Amino acid sequence: MLIRTRDFQSFSLSGSDETFGSVTDVYFDSAGEWKVRFLVADTRTWFIGGKVLLSPELVNRLDIQAQEVDIEATKEQIKDSPKPNEHEPVSRAYEASILDHYGLGYYWAAPNYGPGPGPMLQGGGPVSPFTPGATLGDNTEAGVSSDMVRKAVKREQQKKVNEEDSYLQSTKDLRGYSVYAAEDKIGSISDVIFDTSTWQVLFMEVDTAGLLSKDKYLVPVEWFSEFIPVEAHAFTRFTDRQIVESAPDYDESTPLTDDYVAEVRRHYGTTQKQA
Repeated sequence: MLIRTRDFQSFSLSGSDETFGSVTDVYFDSAGEWKVRFLVADTRTWFIGGKVLLSPELVNRLDIQAQEVDIEATKEQIKDSPKPNEHEPVSRAYEASILDHYGLGYYWAAPNYGPGPGPMLQGGGPVSPFTPGATLGDNTEAGVSSDMVRKAVKREQQKKVNEEDSYLQSTKDLRGYSVYAAEDKIGSISDVIFDTSTWQVLFMEVDTAGLLSKDKYLVPVEWFSEFIPVEAHAFTRFTDRQIVESAPDYDESTPLTDDYVAEVRRHYGTTQKQA
């Protein structure tokens, strides 16, 4: 089901112990797969500490009608999780610390190595690449110990952490960004829409504030090329405003049905992104 982030905010959050807070925002990656990577939880009614970030991988139930999200974690786990620094970007290193805390893998560094040479170990050759479904024994048949394989994987993952910076966007931070088609300002971002079953971010809601014939439009995320935080600008790949101007009618009361989404995508000439 598709949902506007503003509607998702204030959903209650429950752990394995009890209700502990509510959703206030989401972080998604705009330099990769356009997926929601963290829910921002306000826990101030539950314990002193303010906000925590929770991976969607921890969600075991999401009830849209009841506006409830159940998290597979205990009160102590959530209370002791690494806290974000206010008004600072979420770095890869901080993401890694959260995922490590809950024992989750790094979404940007899968443990299965693809084609190409494996990581080099001191005093030996390359480690055999991990293959999906293979056992640890299968991956160490070349004579390398399982402990050395694990350490090599960890080093490669940490190397990626150190090489990468921040690639996450906050919905709240993006709201108000001026949206441009070539040199023309066509409006500003007013919301982000994602699929609750896959956590895939699909559309930006653009408020034209009278710059175009209608007040609001939906634009598929594939058409955004760059966000400039310093200037609060969002650039699209449109050569002019006409394609947005002629997009299907939209406002906050528009049901985000499969038929409507298909109509929007036909207009822009895009197909639904796969999870």
